[in-house]
Amino acid sequence: MQDLDGTLPKAIEKLPHLKHLDLWANYLRGNIPPEWANTKVEFLSVGVNRLTGKLPSYLGRITTLSYLNIQNNMFSGTVPPELGGLVNLENLTLSANYLTGELPPALTNLTGLKELRLSSNIFTGRIPDFIQSWKQLDTLEIQAGGFTGPIPSSISLLTNLADLKVSNLLGDGSEFPNLESIAGIQDLLLSNCNLSGYFPMYLTGMARLKVL
Repeated sequence: MQDLDGTLPKAIEKLPHLKHLDLWANYLRGNIPPEWANTKVEFLSVGVNRLTGKLPSYLGRITTLSYLNIQNNMFSGTVPPELGGLVNLENLTLSANYLTGELPPALTNLTGLKELRLSSNIFTGRIPDFIQSWKQLDTLEIQAGGFTGPIPSSISLLTNLADLKVSNLLGDGSEFPNLESIAGIQDLLLSNCNLSGYFPMYLTGMARLKVL
């Protein structure tokens, strides 16, 4: 945190060798300049600022990105399907904004994702079944994201998960998801999801589970 004020500079475009741009926790406002789409940045964090407007579709042109964090801003509107073009993305954090609508199916292309955080938004619809495409995921956080249950059964295919946090699902609820195949899970939070059925006894035998 440097207490930076003002807007994000367009001139970042003129730094062709810039790979890591971290502007975390400042007082920056406005939106991400279109000129940044011409960079080859790999790590981009503008979290905890005062950025507003729609999440720009041209972010999908920064195909070098492996890390994108926009959390704790005031972005609104839907997630642009163009983000599905970020084929090198491993970490995507969109939490604590005012994002709406359903997740676009184009995100299926993000097969290298390892961490995904969508908490504290106002999305609609269900957590999509296409999460099964993200087989490398080790962290999935969807707390108070606005989604409607049930928790998709395809979550059982995410066998690399170590950290799973889902909370405050709307609707009629769901049965406890089958997590038996996720042997390495360490942190599991499923609160305010209107879960029904029996408590799965296999959880008691998961050696790595630390937080339930």
